[in-house]
Amino acid sequence: MTAKFRSWSCAAALALLFPLTLAAQSVQIQVKDLDTDEVIGTVQPGGSFTLSEGDRVRLIMTAQGRGRTLYPQTEYWEGTPNGGCVRITRASIENANATVEAVGSRGRSESIGYRIVEDIGLSSRSVEGSITLRIAESSSGAGSAPAASPSRPSGSWERDLTNSLYKGILMRDLDEQGARGYIDRISRGDHGTVVKIADEMSRSEESRIRIYQRGVNNQQRLIALYENLLDLSSDEIDEEEWDEDLHRLNDGRVAEVVGEIVRSRRFREVQDLND
Repeated sequence: MTAKFRSWSCAAALALLFPLTLAAQSVQIQVKDLDTDEVIGTVQPGGSFTLSEGDRVRLIMTAQGRGRTLYPQTEYWEGTPNGGCVRITRASIENANATVEAVGSRGRSESIGYRIVEDIGLSSRSVEGSITLRIAESSSGAGSAPAASPSRPSGSWERDLTNSLYKGILMRDLDEQGARGYIDRISRGDHGTVVKIADEMSRSEESRIRIYQRGVNNQQRLIALYENLLDLSSDEIDEEEWDEDLHRLNDGRVAEVVGEIVRSRRFREVQDLND
């Protein structure tokens, strides 16, 4: 009796110490829209999900078992590295997620591979697999790209957009002489032109050095970027995204953070760049 009791006690202790072992029964990937901070769908292994061009979403691996949801450590990779229609811009194995941006043209698709690296008792066929992300072919239907504006805003629109870039990236209003070249380029260009201008601003000496000589810190910079470029307050941003963006600013990677923002669907919508 004593030996049996001890063996049962040992098993109970192991169950408490390793509650995830043999717990998971099925897996699926949540798709979270980073512009709205909402989960917009789930994908089963081998399944597909449709995005709009310019969308930024977070893929989150989940596993169901023992009546609760687990988030096992997972790594992700692109089916066509650096050449497909979607790009993994950041990933966290520990948090079971990857941030993906739809950068290709409509009608294209690409696979995203995954591997669960944490032992939670899954069968081998559930540990590794892939999903397919598609870019919507038309502007109609759920999850499709936003409709283009009938005509591009005119008049002061170019100046207002340039001023938003100045206020977001350099944290000041534009100066007419220095901004004239940017305004003219935007009036002749497209969304790609705006992305290039934002990159130039973020890599300028003012952005890298002089802005900090004014006593600005990176938390203030991040708030300015969200408010002026995305029309979002800091409490509307996903906490994990905030932490990662702040970490990159602290590392001096301002252009990287700005680039993701100005390529996003929300930026195009807020700045009337749906063309």
